[in-house]
Amino acid sequence: MLILPIVNRNRILNVHVTLKNAEKVRRGVTFSDAKESEIIVNGKKLSESIYNNYNGKVNALSFIRYNTMHYPRNFLITTKVARDSKYYDVYEVAPPPKKVNDELDSLYEKVLTDMRKEIPGTNNGRYLSFKEVGIDKNLTKEKIDRLQDIVRSEPDNSKWPKLFSEAGIADLQDTIDFIKNFECTVVSETTIPEKSLNDTLKALEVIHTRDSKHLRKYSNIAYSNEKIYYRLSYINKIINNQPLNLIQSEKQKQKKLIKQEVINNVQVS
Repeated sequence: MLILPIVNRNRILNVHVTLKNAEKVRRGVTFSDAKESEIIVNGKKLSESIYNNYNGKVNALSFIRYNTMHYPRNFLITTKVARDSKYYDVYEVAPPPKKVNDELDSLYEKVLTDMRKEIPGTNNGRYLSFKEVGIDKNLTKEKIDRLQDIVRSEPDNSKWPKLFSEAGIADLQDTIDFIKNFECTVVSETTIPEKSLNDTLKALEVIHTRDSKHLRKYSNIAYSNEKIYYRLSYINKIINNQPLNLIQSEKQKQKKLIKQEVINNVQVS
């Protein structure tokens, strides 16, 4: 489980990051022609490709893009086997978005890896830091200022893509489009009051324990994720005149789903 700790309104939220267009289609199965932690794209397997341990590491995203280049179909991911079992779960996933930069690809790769390393029936969490991935590298103040100047001076948004490209900031729009491929859901009953975390840190740091180091790292990740997410949301606000709203609770997701079902029923009738 890939967890994004993030500060929000004097709280620390723990957000489960997954792919939006991914669905678990099988549970507790095993196939003779598919190993655990496998990716299968148009009949091709990651484990049998040059992208497995390519340059000393697995490059699953490049493997997927290459094999969906001409036939952009959904692909399959198998998890690790459950404990004391030979059975795994299977995800069906939509083709990935086009490449914007190495940093966003690294984020996407982390989510793929998380799915491949999932052990059914367990909730082993791994923390995600936007800063460590390098998401902030291309979201500089200078580029955001240029973006804002163009949007303010040109009311015709059909001209923006050309102007963004000429100004060398087209990747900001592309970044927002890319980031919307992720599903970010607050893990219920894991929210921590910011004051409580800081008070605990002060108490533990006096005795310099391993716990205090881990908690300080967790806190630093949460604060840096807040800053980078704010930049992403601000860019989306400039371009689309609305906040990003990528992070949602289960309750918000259910309301959104019900609303969409009502809209679909009205359109059908």
